[in-house]
Amino acid sequence: AADTAPRVPPSAGAAPPSSAAPSSPPPPSPPVSASPSPPDPGALPAGFRTYRAPEGFSVALPEGWERQRTSRAAQESYRVTFGADDDPRTLDVTYSERVGPDPVAVWRDTVEPGLARAGAYQRIGAIQATTYQGREAADMQWITTDDGARVRTFGRGFLLGEGRGFSLRWTTPAADWTSTDSRQTLRTVLRTFRPGAAA
Repeated sequence: AADTAPRVPPSAGAAPPSSAAPSSPPPPSPPVSASPSPPDPGALPAGFRTYRAPEGFSVALPEGWERQRTSRAAQESYRVTFGADDDPRTLDVTYSERVGPDPVAVWRDTVEPGLARAGAYQRIGAIQATTYQGREAADMQWITTDDGARVRTFGRGFLLGEGRGFSLRWTTPAADWTSTDSRQTLRTVLRTFRPGAAA
């Protein structure tokens, strides 16, 4: 005899009977652990510490670096040199209250003639106008000699207003200019320097 049983659509077997009680809501999912917090943009790289100068400025320096010498040209103008006995690199922080209104012109007309008189001076590229911490600034790079060795310097000068300004000069052996350590130190100095009370 022919099979007279009704045929069930393939999907029907997976459907719950219409008379079934509503299913209870699924249990809550376990809490998802929070993703790690992004690194603090203000955190210092390993091997650096913040130096706070009695003059008011602050900057992050490599561990072991110290204030090596200070020179003063006038009552409120000074240059502080930082470094370490076993490290050929240095950072000079200069503050002046007699800075012209154009930071590019300060490098070109005030600083560069003195560097050129020292001998073996070679500027690298053009003096670049820029902005630093919201202030007018200019960058200049040059090569000269120190005790017979070629050294390269990056200088950034920026204005505070009312004739006041800072310059930061980062100097390394010319052969080490592109090293990872030197580049990280320069980036850290520029990121962390604060003029403090002078601003």
